[in-house]
Amino acid sequence: MHTRDRLVSAVWGYGHVGDGRTVDVHVARLRRKLGRYRDGIVTVRRVGYKYVPSSAR
Repeated sequence: MHTRDRLVSAVWGYGHVGDGRTVDVHVARLRRKLGRYRDGIVTVRRVGYKYVPSSAR
């Protein structure tokens, strides 16, 4: 599982000025680009996201 803060620091670094919504917008765009594979990114409410391979669902 990846928290929004962890994703922000991994992608933009600790000095990034933003909030969790920034991550939400980018994940939404990523899901659109993934098409039928978008269900592999699962939202964990109030925490962040996790990847669930199709064989585990």
